[in-house]
Amino acid sequence: MKRTSANLKTLARESLAGNFSLPVSAYLLITILTSVLSMIVTGFLDVSNTVSLITSQILIYLFSLLSSLLMVGYDKMLLNLNRRQPYTLGNIFYAFSHNPDRFIVVNFLLLLAGILVSLPFDIPSYTSTSWNAMVLSLVGMLIRSLVSIVLAAFFGLANYLLLDYPDMGAMQALKESLRLMKGNKGRYVHLYLSFLPLTIVCIFTCYIGILWLLPYMQTTLAFFYMDITGELDNPVVDSESIQDNSFTNPM
Repeated sequence: MKRTSANLKTLARESLAGNFSLPVSAYLLITILTSVLSMIVTGFLDVSNTVSLITSQILIYLFSLLSSLLMVGYDKMLLNLNRRQPYTLGNIFYAFSHNPDRFIVVNFLLLLAGILVSLPFDIPSYTSTSWNAMVLSLVGMLIRSLVSIVLAAFFGLANYLLLDYPDMGAMQALKESLRLMKGNKGRYVHLYLSFLPLTIVCIFTCYIGILWLLPYMQTTLAFFYMDITGELDNPVVDSESIQDNSFTNPM
């Protein structure tokens, strides 16, 4: 049964009711870790120097990949929450200890696609005047966001599949996500964009509201995955039953 965005959001609110503290704390920790690392890079490297500029940009991309891997663990936490299984703050490091190469390949490819389309705007932003640099950076960010949504409409289930199937390879997860998303791309985009009004509201809270919005959003997307795979209609009793049905083809 294909559930509507409203249905999935209702499930997310019910799942998070009384359980908001840990998802909020976990997302805050991820934000602090990646922000501190990024500030260290931008603070100590001289972007007026070409070599330093390139090094800075590469490190920022690496930190983006690190953030993606932490968010994979975050999704693991929320899947466990939705399934009424044990979940802890340590879940955010899950991708680093469970065949990390699979998660690295998937998230690197998705990150690379966003980088390639926004690079023409990112590079000039460092050599332009302050106003032009701000405009170019904003355009680059918007393009990355749009590309991210489009890619997620095709490959957004890959990380969930890797979480549920330890023997599945990166390329197989991307192909399986592509298959599952057939007929569901519009649903995904509609669901994703339905959070846009709340995102705008969060701007007026100096982005503090994101700490509550993102757990709500990611929990809803986790339910979207569970809906597409049929798990919501045929609940999995425990994680072992998922692993018993795991795919065996490596990347």
